[in-house]
Order: sequence, then structure tokens, then C-alpha cells
Amino acid sequence: MQRIVAVGLSGMALWLGLVCAVAAEPKIGVVVMHGKWGNPGQLSGFANSMEASGYLTANIEMPWSGRRAYDTGADGFVVEIDAAILALKDKGATKIVLIGHSLGAAGGLHYVTRKPADGFIAIAPGHAPEGERLATMFAASVAKAKAMVAKGEGDEKSGFDDFNTGNRTKQIRMAAKVYLDFFDPNGPMNFTANVTKVLPGTHVLWVTPTGEEAGLKGLTVRAAASMPATVKFKKVEIEAEHMNAPERSVEVVLAWIRDNIKM
Repeated sequence: MQRIVAVGLSGMALWLGLVCAVAAEPKIGVVVMHGKWGNPGQLSGFANSMEASGYLTANIEMPWSGRRAYDTGADGFVVEIDAAILALKDKGATKIVLIGHSLGAAGGLHYVTRKPADGFIAIAPGHAPEGERLATMFAASVAKAKAMVAKGEGDEKSGFDDFNTGNRTKQIRMAAKVYLDFFDPNGPMNFTANVTKVLPGTHVLWVTPTGEEAGLKGLTVRAAASMPATVKFKKVEIEAEHMNAPERSVEVVLAWIRDNIKM
């Protein structure tokens, strides 16, 4: 009986050791960020593909979702990305890749100017308030928000102009100081300036759809040309439109992660 118990305990110890070894196996964690007025459900297929390939994945709702309507600014969404990364690390992730679509890409770009990540993937990047068209379109709302901040009303909400792909426009109620974070051409979401500030050593994949709107495509491609030499940068073009770019980029993204984010 003692021998049987001993063998049983030995077998259990071996099994526990194997379980612990699997749990301790290094993993890549992926943070997925949707675009303007969107939600995580729009990227569920893309996120599921990341999971199915063995990556720990957080598909998170960002402040610019349709439901949240810009309820926090740049500092706020950086904290939210930090929290998503910490949760992935708690699950065993030792490498982190940020993946953003459209405004999610612009948000991820801002993040990697301030915090380190092993990889950053911009899919159909959008939202460049410094661009001539958007700067003109948002000028009145930016002036209104600046006047409110100057009067000490930065936390007060009002209606401000927003614009999305497909020539969609609407007014959204948000705090004046949050509006300036996202829409002031000289604010923290200045896309062109952020490209030049990406932290050294970051691996960056830039995915541009062939069917992207001409103005946006031109601006983001020109901005990408200013990527610092200290960044490990690759640019690819895929057959896609702006909205379906994530699902069309899955194979390109998986191949790039496999080849560039080494465990």
C-alpha cells in the first residue's frame, strides 16, 4: 500500500510539474484597440484569430467608442492600456504587442511615444487633427474648447464637432479639455509629431489598405516616412478598404509577430 501511495504521489508531482511548466511558458500578449465610434465587437474576429494562434489577447473598449463618447483624454486612455497590459502579464505574457485600427492606431501610436512595448501594429491608421482638412473642420470647436478651458471650465461638457471616415460628421458631448486632447492640432494626438517620438527599439508594422481614402492615406504615409531610424519599422499594403482592413490583415499581422517578436 505504501508503495502504491508513493507511486501515486510521484505521478501527481510529475503531473503538477508539467502543468506548472505549461503555465510558466512565456507568452506574447496582444492588446487590440478599435476605431472611432466603434466597439470591441467589431474586432472580435480579428482578436479571436490572435487567440487561436496562441497569443494572450485583450480586446478593449476605448474612450472613443460609440458608447463612451470620449469620456477621458490622452492620459486616461494610456492608463487603460497600462491596465490591459498588466492583466496580460498577470496571465503570463512576457512580450506585449499593441494593435490598433484607425483611431485605435493613433491611440497606440501616442502610447508608444510614452511607454515601452515590444511591438506596435497600426492598421489603417486614422485621426490626424493637424491635417489641413481636419484642422479647418475642427477650428471653431477647438476655439470654443480653448475658451472654456481659459475660463476654468475645462471639465464642463459641451457639443463639439467630430468627423469619421466616409464623410460622417456629428457633434459629441464631451469635456472641453478632452476635446483638446483629441482634436487640437498641437495637442497630444498630433499624428505626425507622434511618429517622430516613437521610443527607440520599438518594432512597428504599418498596414495601409489599398482602398484607403486618398487624403488620409497620403497624410499617414507621409507621416510614416518620418519614423525614427532607431525604430524597427516595416510598412505593408494590403488589398482592403478602411473598415475591413483588420480582417484582411490577419495573416500579415501573424507572420510579422512570429518573425519579429522573439521569446
